[in-house]
Amino acid sequence: MAAGTDARFHLRASASDSAAVELRQFEHFLAVVEQGSFTRAAARLFMVQSSLSASLLGLERELGTDLFIRGRRGAELTDAGRALLEPARSALAEADRARDAVAQVRGLVRGSVRFAAVAMPRSIDVAETIRRFQAEHPAVDVHVVPVGARDMIDLVTEGAVDFAITPRIDRMSPTLRFQPLVSTPLVLVCPAGHRLAGAEDLDPAEVIGEFLIDLPRGWRARELFDRLLEEHGVDRRVGVEINDWLTVLTMVQRGTGIAYGPQACIDVEMFTGIGIATMTGAPPWELGVVTRDEPLRGAAGRAFLAAYLERCREPITD
Repeated sequence: MAAGTDARFHLRASASDSAAVELRQFEHFLAVVEQGSFTRAAARLFMVQSSLSASLLGLERELGTDLFIRGRRGAELTDAGRALLEPARSALAEADRARDAVAQVRGLVRGSVRFAAVAMPRSIDVAETIRRFQAEHPAVDVHVVPVGARDMIDLVTEGAVDFAITPRIDRMSPTLRFQPLVSTPLVLVCPAGHRLAGAEDLDPAEVIGEFLIDLPRGWRARELFDRLLEEHGVDRRVGVEINDWLTVLTMVQRGTGIAYGPQACIDVEMFTGIGIATMTGAPPWELGVVTRDEPLRGAAGRAFLAAYLERCREPITD
């Protein structure tokens, strides 16, 4: 089966059990695509990797073509795999709509919710919504996809997730809608007792010579910080890049160096021993919900998003 095989698919749907297997295989196929490897996809699906591989080998045999090029860099799609993306997503979406229609007749909300999210302020944390929603709607599966902001936009555009809780980016497709939830300034994060801790309207040039714990390129906070330094003519050295916000705060707390980030995302109760410094000309970091410019197709997704937005409007109590 060559990677360039013509991508024409002949799916068997002669029996209900066969159709169900195909839906699971489509879910497994899309999980590998989104995660980029069989190992990560198996972990997300709570499967052993051998079972996931067997499922997808069965799908490839049924379709008569390879879907992935398996290598050291993970799993890359063949031409046939790319051709299968939209039909697989459509098949799963149709199945969800069918379940929703039956569930609504019975007065139930069931199905699945898939959304992408970044680390967020406690005031709009999604964890409490998940807890309440699953208590009220135990038949709904909730899947959270942690990816970078720009990747989230792509997932929403392609329909791979129902919505994303993500920072605003400069260029957003007119087919998407951004509903802002919070706007907070970009600040420096320092160990308590550091010479910059507690400073206000700090000249960004003060970061020169400091060991800087950076966020990776592609993160909105990194983009805003780079732009701020460029506007002030500052050329700084990257000390280390960390692809996890909580790890960044932990390293600052332990005195490894200084960092930067959205002020509202710094939990000073959890991370004691951290100081904040405001910067002159610091841009706002905005977080909101991105959806396609159309109603969410699934009843479960619509119900979850409505519950989350309602939760965001609630006052914060200790």
